Amino acid sequence: MDDLGENHGGAPPCDSCVKTGKECQFSKPDPPPPPKRTEPPTTVRQERDGGSDRKKLKKIDDISKVDNQKATEYAESTLKASFLTEDLWEQVLDIYKLNFAPELPFLHLPTMKEKLGRKFKSSQPDNNSEFNLVLLGVLTLTARLHTDLVKYLAHVCNNPPGNARTRPVQTQFDPSAASEYYAEILTMALGPLRTAMKVASVERVAALLMLGLYEWSQTSPKSGGLGAWMYVGIAIRMAQYLRLGFGDASKSDDVPSKSAELQRRGSFQQSQVALDKEIRRRTMFSCFILDRMLACGKERVPIVNPGDLQIQLPCSEDKFDLAMEVRTGFLRDRARHGLDDSVLSRFIQLVDLWGEISRFSSEGGRTNDRERDCPPWTTKSTFYRLDERLREFDAELPGTFTFSRSNYFKHENHQASSVYVLLHMLRGLCLIMLHREYIPFVPIRCEYPQGPLDEPIFPTSPEGFWLSSAEQVFKASREIIDLVEICQRKKKLPQSTIVLFAIWTAAFCGLYAKHFPQMDTAKHMLDYDFEDAEQDESVPEVFRRGSVAFAFNTLHGMSTCQKLASTYVGLLQRMDKYFDTIKQDYFRFHAKTSKAGEVTLRVREGGTGGGLEEYKPRSDQLNNFGHLQPEDYDNIDSADRSSPNTVDHRPPSGVGAGAGTGAGAGAFPAAAANESAKSTQSGSFTAINRTPITPAPQSGHHPFSNGGGYPTPHPEVVYPGTAWRYHNNTPQQQPLPPLQVYSTSEAMLDPTSIATEANNRAFDDSFKKAQSRRIGTIGDLGYFSSGDPQVTVADMPFGEASYIPNLEDPSYYLQIGEY
Repeated sequence: MDDLGENHGGAPPCDSCVKTGKECQFSKPDPPPPPKRTEPPTTVRQERDGGSDRKKLKKIDDISKVDNQKATEYAESTLKASFLTEDLWEQVLDIYKLNFAPELPFLHLPTMKEKLGRKFKSSQPDNNSEFNLVLLGVLTLTARLHTDLVKYLAHVCNNPPGNARTRPVQTQFDPSAASEYYAEILTMALGPLRTAMKVASVERVAALLMLGLYEWSQTSPKSGGLGAWMYVGIAIRMAQYLRLGFGDASKSDDVPSKSAELQRRGSFQQSQVALDKEIRRRTMFSCFILDRMLACGKERVPIVNPGDLQIQLPCSEDKFDLAMEVRTGFLRDRARHGLDDSVLSRFIQLVDLWGEISRFSSEGGRTNDRERDCPPWTTKSTFYRLDERLREFDAELPGTFTFSRSNYFKHENHQASSVYVLLHMLRGLCLIMLHREYIPFVPIRCEYPQGPLDEPIFPTSPEGFWLSSAEQVFKASREIIDLVEICQRKKKLPQSTIVLFAIWTAAFCGLYAKHFPQMDTAKHMLDYDFEDAEQDESVPEVFRRGSVAFAFNTLHGMSTCQKLASTYVGLLQRMDKYFDTIKQDYFRFHAKTSKAGEVTLRVREGGTGGGLEEYKPRSDQLNNFGHLQPEDYDNIDSADRSSPNTVDHRPPSGVGAGAGTGAGAGAFPAAAANESAKSTQSGSFTAINRTPITPAPQSGHHPFSNGGGYPTPHPEVVYPGTAWRYHNNTPQQQPLPPLQVYSTSEAMLDPTSIATEANNRAFDDSFKKAQSRRIGTIGDLGYFSSGDPQVTVADMPFGEASYIPNLEDPSYYLQIGEY
């Protein structure tokens, strides 16, 4: 977290100033009392007042106007807090520029600072409520990253009014709660839902986008991302209403006439007109960026059509700061000769391409019916077309925009490193999302990179095609890791959701390389030198050393302020455990299927496929950018549970599971066999449905409450005009009990307790009803414990495919130390 809120030569504010909310200058505390909360009208009061229907409607309208006015006044009083000094605002705007300006580049910081300066010098109240919306949006995004703001708000909101000097300073606080506080104030300042939907301005579009980006960073599988989806959707519709996507001539012949018109105006008027037009363009392109970001996932339809954007790309930052009118070209223009070029305009063009690549991936990729008869090296395939566009994008990049350490420092020297970082993070994402489509998900039989092992397959391919394609994945992942390392050394890693998603994607590729090292032939991810000395030796090595450990450590740090990062931390842990167990299952079952002469494609059963049946139920978790639809933790975890004869020796707070030695390992690549042959302890049993999952905190949970006064965010209270923010709130989920490990022997395992611990309730009920006949008559306990049935599966009660689909569902499996 950026500690930019320092006072007096680097010292943090003293406890007295934190208590009073004053700037640390030893001045007398004088915090403005918040206005009292207005009481919502009640049905009883309306019935008592009586009157005609017209009078009742008029009274409701008057109440709505009063609520809107009160919310505006409260927003103004919030922004007048004494600790929000001019110096602190400078720091807040610097945080915004570093972390959020690439996705939301519409803030003209010189104008913002000039308006704030006038606001502090003027003794008259500022009635510019629209500008206040932008300020609250900035605070919503940045407060969690400013240490002093977090401390001030933790004390103000957790203590009732009274003698501040007699109360202790709050020492424990959640940084995200500071941003949540301002998000609530911003939502109220926008007005009641019906009023907010009838007022449109560029400032409101900006505020809604900032609120949407904040909500997206706080999504979790349990809560989903409906709030972000709705805020961004409303912002886009409002921008379309304001015609922000129109206004620039698409023909170069019209430009001289417009330039001549500007020259006839005064210089100040020219500058202001040029600035207003550029802000409108950047606001519309911010809508486009967030639209493509939220649409990165299955069945997520974007709103903005690139062909409808009749505005030129944003200008360079120096031209924007100076409010200069320049020609930049349009979104789909390729020739940039003679035009003002910028990293931001290149980034937006790459966002356009990323939208097509993510759509290709979310629609099934190579398994889509359109691609089944089109090998990726043929011109008819979508892969070929997108890969060519990505190559053209790379070829057209100016030399100073390409990825290198020296180029990073050039941009960092001009305080423009953030958009450069996002450009290359997104480029790496495009390469990974495109080339991973044809790599086997579980390449346990592969001695080197190969094409698909499941239908549709391509028996012949150009020499070196699969090798080159796989290398693109790991090389791009390594570039993301290298870029993160550079930024962290300078303490300038943008806390962007795109950066977060890129780090997660690179971390998963590194985990894949760790479990299947034969696929990373150039060792891009395997040879990364890093060791997390703070991790205990009981933590699996993959999270202590190497590229995965570095990415894991970074994600863990980002989770302090972004709940979305916590989701990816947990998913990375579960995928490590999943790869351990599926390799273990493969080696154990392969020997048995080979002896029986059976042929299967299922990897878990020792088959010859590439794990397509394993990948499909996990594709949304691995490929989607965040979680739009709320998901049940039990459903998410069920696909990753341990399979038969697997022992979990990780500590209760650990991050994965060990794997045992598998039979038949010598017949396959030594690297995969060695990776699978991890040590186990015999005589230990872990209940398979007791895997601990730490739920990500809910974005609807508001930890600040002052116990009185006008609204301080609180989950149980819905204030006038704010009900639309609570459409998706759910009660705070309680943490699950810790993992229970029971010391026992194989002979002590009781069938009844096994059935009780089963995760699938439908199967559990059926199993318990007939357990005496199943165990006593047929004796099929061996089938669940070792996979070796005494009778055929078809002859077992409840043995049809709906209950036992060739041991495909790992939640049915029993874990035993020795087999």
